[in-house]
Amino acid sequence: MKRILFFTPYSLLNGSGVLLWNILQHFDRNLFQAAVYCDQRGPLQEQTPTDVVVHGSPFDKGRFGRVALKSLNAIGYNVYEQNIIRINQQFKPDYWYLNTVLMFHLTPLAERLGIPVIVQINELNSMFESVSYQEMAHAMSFAELTVGITQHICKLAIQMGARDTALQYCFTNTVKHPVSTTRIAQLRQSLRLPESVFVWIMVGTPIYRKGIDFIPAIAQALQERPCHIIWLGSGTVDTGLNFLIQKQIETMGLQNVTFLGVQTDDYHAYLQLANGFVLTSREEPFGNVLIDAASLGKPIVASGEYGASEFMLPGMGELVDYTSPAHFARAMMTVMDNPGDYKQDVSVARSHHFDTAVQVKHWQELMNRLP
Repeated sequence: MKRILFFTPYSLLNGSGVLLWNILQHFDRNLFQAAVYCDQRGPLQEQTPTDVVVHGSPFDKGRFGRVALKSLNAIGYNVYEQNIIRINQQFKPDYWYLNTVLMFHLTPLAERLGIPVIVQINELNSMFESVSYQEMAHAMSFAELTVGITQHICKLAIQMGARDTALQYCFTNTVKHPVSTTRIAQLRQSLRLPESVFVWIMVGTPIYRKGIDFIPAIAQALQERPCHIIWLGSGTVDTGLNFLIQKQIETMGLQNVTFLGVQTDDYHAYLQLANGFVLTSREEPFGNVLIDAASLGKPIVASGEYGASEFMLPGMGELVDYTSPAHFARAMMTVMDNPGDYKQDVSVARSHHFDTAVQVKHWQELMNRLP
């Protein structure tokens, strides 16, 4: 039995967090034992299985606790590292598993402790700026295995000199979550959307990388069409960019856009309410939401770069050649004008390849090939 200590920056409802917690919930208990270190607490921790202990950062303890601990650091006692060393001594793992590049700063500590490391890259180029040159270089040269969530990311890892690479796609539970037609009708009514209106949904944190700033121009291009765009946020973001977008929508007099905050309870209901799914990201490694949308047979519009191109098959939607508002709007109009071109059965069947029951076995095979 392999003992794996996972490290992750936070337990949020984002792609890297959901993927890790899917692994924690479904791995074979006869093959592995797991514990988790998490820098910042989040909603996913409530979904942690009882046999998996979650350890936290000493700095995630409120303002006064952080001040005291930083004072200890200032006089030469590295509180952060000592906490991890203590956790490592308690759990006695065979491997450290660093989930996301944001944890790559720990590979020198693992080397000092003599612990072999698995690293997982869930990100693309813009997020690589979040770690230093030295941290990335050391992680690539030291890790026993580098796991990439797309073929493209695995290629990048090879170019960076990774010792060994393996592909592990994102995965979700594709079994349809039962949602009453009454609830779906209630949501549509609350948004004042007649059945004749084609509803587009986008799920993600409303930030620049996700293309939130494309929305006013897309909505303006589609304002003569009987359609509506819903952006379902995965977190509270309150920035100058969000203020700009709000004011642009007001100034343009756009009535065909709705921004909603976190809707965990009604997530699947909103997906089922929608007629199509659009992923406006400038840079998207993969996107669990693609699997969710496909599992419900929704036609998808997404950038043709990176993850979506590895996931989508003909008949599942439209891939945008150039990531711009005009190109997204054109692809969305193509979907609305040609509904017969998109096959629900193709989308649903494709999503099943990315189901938890299939992919967690693949992940276990990757882990079992390690000594």
